[in-house]
Amino acid sequence: MDISIGSLPPVLGKSTTASAPTASSASVDKADEQSRTAVASEETAQVYGQVDEAVTSIQSFVQNIRRDLNFSVDDSSGRVVVKVTDGASGEVIRQLPSEEALRLAENLEEVRSLLFKAEA
Repeated sequence: MDISIGSLPPVLGKSTTASAPTASSASVDKADEQSRTAVASEETAQVYGQVDEAVTSIQSFVQNIRRDLNFSVDDSSGRVVVKVTDGASGEVIRQLPSEEALRLAENLEEVRSLLFKAEA
């Protein structure tokens, strides 16, 4: 199947004719990229702030019922792990995801990597 470049529709409103970028268009593109990066950084900071507030709120509630919440990241899978422990004894009452689920996810990842190696 042959397709000529002239027959392709314009992409994102750009013309199909090629032109060299001018200094002013390059500076506008760079400024636009910098502003998008700044907005993304602000949004990321807001999300982290909201998560921090939520964690603090949850921890204060849990402490009222004499339970502790521990948030951590599993080293092997990189997943967030939440443990509910008894405040007095330190015994783990509940863990999300469970140890079994974490190991299953790790094993599935290994199988997936082996499958892709076998296909290559």
